[in-house]
Amino acid sequence: MNKTLFYTFLQTKHQEENANSSTYSNHPLLPQEIEIRPITPVPWDIVKTLSIDELWTGGKFQFPKEQIYAMLRHERRGDISLQHACVFIRSINDLRVKDLDTNTYHNVTLWKHPHEDTFSMRESWIEEFVRRRRLVPGMVVGMYWDFNASLLCFSVLE
Repeated sequence: MNKTLFYTFLQTKHQEENANSSTYSNHPLLPQEIEIRPITPVPWDIVKTLSIDELWTGGKFQFPKEQIYAMLRHERRGDISLQHACVFIRSINDLRVKDLDTNTYHNVTLWKHPHEDTFSMRESWIEEFVRRRRLVPGMVVGMYWDFNASLLCFSVLE
């Protein structure tokens, strides 16, 4: 929080009504110390409009590899190759996801197809999010990696 001085130039309605018209009409400028919250940027690293391919029983939610690599680079504090990313993803087994709308935690399996450059959530995505939250095509969801808690945060944006 940033602290700064704020000057009130106008009287409140209560002060104005209680002011005696015979007295001096200007009120003194008194500084007040206030706290200003910093403007935080939108945290969503992944914003996606859901399609029918991601919501049917055999569907999967795909993450672009660049976003997974960025997450792993930050988590591992360095550059990471595709082979290291795959080994790290296999070692995770369950990825913790926090649903910000319901304030609940879920475990999903993140995996990489051997012939594709994307990472995805499959069965656990359908069980934990699609059915439970009743997601439908056209909904917009957002996700970002919380580096302090080492978990993925999820929210339905629209």
